[in-house]
Amino acid sequence: MPSSALIPIEIVNLAAVDDSFGQVRLVKGTAAPCYLEGTAAVPNREGGFDVLVDSTDSRALQKAGRTIGSLGLTKVAVTLADDLGLELTDLSATQLIIGLYSEPAARVGITVALELKDAVLQAVRRDVTFITLGRIFANSSNNQYHTIDLVQTYYQKLQEAFFQFGKEYGGAEGKLSFKLYMAGDELFDQNCVGLQTVGNSAQHQPCLGVIDYVGPNAKDDVVDIVLVGKGIAFDSGGYDLKPSKFMETMRTDKSGLIYVAAATMLAAAMGAHKHLRCYLPCCENRVSSSAMVPGDIITYPNKVTVEIGNTDAEGRLILADALLLGCKDQPKFILDAATLTGAAKIAIGRDMCAILCRESKLDDQLTQAFDYTKEEYWQLPLKEYHKRYITAKRADISNTSHGDGAPEASTAAAFLSFFVDSNIKWAHLDLANAYQQDNSPYLASGSTGNTILALAHWLVGAQY
Repeated sequence: MPSSALIPIEIVNLAAVDDSFGQVRLVKGTAAPCYLEGTAAVPNREGGFDVLVDSTDSRALQKAGRTIGSLGLTKVAVTLADDLGLELTDLSATQLIIGLYSEPAARVGITVALELKDAVLQAVRRDVTFITLGRIFANSSNNQYHTIDLVQTYYQKLQEAFFQFGKEYGGAEGKLSFKLYMAGDELFDQNCVGLQTVGNSAQHQPCLGVIDYVGPNAKDDVVDIVLVGKGIAFDSGGYDLKPSKFMETMRTDKSGLIYVAAATMLAAAMGAHKHLRCYLPCCENRVSSSAMVPGDIITYPNKVTVEIGNTDAEGRLILADALLLGCKDQPKFILDAATLTGAAKIAIGRDMCAILCRESKLDDQLTQAFDYTKEEYWQLPLKEYHKRYITAKRADISNTSHGDGAPEASTAAAFLSFFVDSNIKWAHLDLANAYQQDNSPYLASGSTGNTILALAHWLVGAQY
């Protein structure tokens, strides 16, 4: 089955190239003086294009992919000059195609030809498929999928990819299962206070999806790593209504859910020998007569009371549900990911994610995975004293910060810390890089898929 059966990208060997393909060669150097400074692609004598590559850039091939994408080609054969000093591997070829992808091209389909051995080509297809599924679903419109339909449909596509690519890599030898909980289910009714509070405002009911993967040699009753992803299918802000300029992209407020699910399933397809559990809390934050309002107080199963200070700080309320459930599993590590604060984007921009943890130093194995895949991150602080910014007069804590100079990304993580056992290793990813309004040197505008590949490699390789 070709990868195009799942995604609008077909990846083939150079042997399949015919006259319908555009030819692109990656070369050293800079453009001739007759071109504007910074020109990255020029026509060559063979009727194709030379893409000029700075081989000192750690993401040079991804940047070259973005340049190729800007040429408007939908069928392209890519070769590397012998003196370029770079080579196509499963990782670098994946990066190139991630850079090449764009929404306009995806609507008509993209075919990329590379000179790779079949096994490497299949690994590239696998990685690109999971990342592209993440990008497509993270950017899907709100009227396309609502809560339950979103989680179920997305899992079905990921499962299809798992069975397409997992067998060759041992992943299909593991046990994969999925459950969906909603109102009327005991687990949901007794544990999902945040989902019930936020989701009560919407016509489409909230839900909690749970992916369970037990890899070869892993134990059914021992969960090694728990992942949690924020899934706000659409975020109006509630009664603290967002201005229209911030409302436009709120279909992507589900990116945390989408990306951790893709990472979990990609790790499974790669043959992770661990028991992975992924919690997917999903709801819509709407304005209605049944919506939460500022001043409401809710009580979580761990007896922490929360006063609603701002209805637009809803993501942390549903993450708290899943984090508490994750702690019951007693894993060795919990990681959550969310498009949680605008403050993170202001602090570090849209080219990297923020990572926060209780320790002063990030987990070595997590950062090694990010460094290996060339995905960028930055550590923001999380200190005990950040909790003073989320105190409340009528409850234990508020869901939003107050006070002069309150560091919102850190205080949001401080809120989440009330729902994670202190004896469990934990990292929080604030996905400032989940979506970008404009092109960057490495990615087209839209949902990026950032962190999927890094987290998948971490899930496969980490030893705790």
